[in-house]
Amino acid sequence: MIEANIINSRGKDMVCLVEYREPAVRGKNIVLYKHGFCGNKITPHRMMVNLGHELVEMGYTVIRFDCVGAGDSEGDWSYMTIQGEIEDYKKVLHWVKDELQPEKMMVLAYSMGGLETAICCREVPLEGILFWSPCSSGYDCFRHLLGEERFEKGMAGFDVDFMGDRVGKEFFRGLQDESLDGVKAIRGFEKPVFFIHGTADTDVLPANSKRYVEALPGSEVHFVEGAGHGYDGWELQDELWSYSKKYIEKIMGHMAPQ
Repeated sequence: MIEANIINSRGKDMVCLVEYREPAVRGKNIVLYKHGFCGNKITPHRMMVNLGHELVEMGYTVIRFDCVGAGDSEGDWSYMTIQGEIEDYKKVLHWVKDELQPEKMMVLAYSMGGLETAICCREVPLEGILFWSPCSSGYDCFRHLLGEERFEKGMAGFDVDFMGDRVGKEFFRGLQDESLDGVKAIRGFEKPVFFIHGTADTDVLPANSKRYVEALPGSEVHFVEGAGHGYDGWELQDELWSYSKKYIEKIMGHMAPQ
């Protein structure tokens, strides 16, 4: 079953999907997905949709949403800033906590969504976090991802093109905020944290996950050999999903069939 909900943030309506197998399990054990840079609730290759279907059959409630200016939500590219998405994210986290009142809740975060999750990790009670290929620092990650020429143009106050997506000058102004350090923000977080990262990721380098693991005693990382940032291959995605389900069950506790 899929419900479409509207949550307002920054004066715009966001689309938030709540998917569950049957009413009896609705909202009890939640996996909330946070998308990444220029991303949406679907992800490349429908990765989160496909994993979500499996999680739903396992008894979880899966929540996917589009930040303002992303996917099906209102707004345009000018709304895509890390600070703006953090504001949107907090609205969704509290909506889930207050409206669904979950027994257990965790976050699965991808790419830039990983940085935002690290910053928001104490906003509401979580059982733990699973990161897919997370950014660890706003400034450093996007200087690398966008390249020197594009990055400097954006920092000088211009919009830039990134693979057909428009990245606004507003996004670059936000990168000057020194607090956008995910490792510093999540340090001391005491719940289980796991990472999955591709060894061939040239967009968000594997060193980002290593930085997090070094700062979080007891955390664990699995590297998918040969995978890039988009896990462009069925076998790579199968490995991503297999380890994701393993880590989700470690965070949430093994769920007997319901």
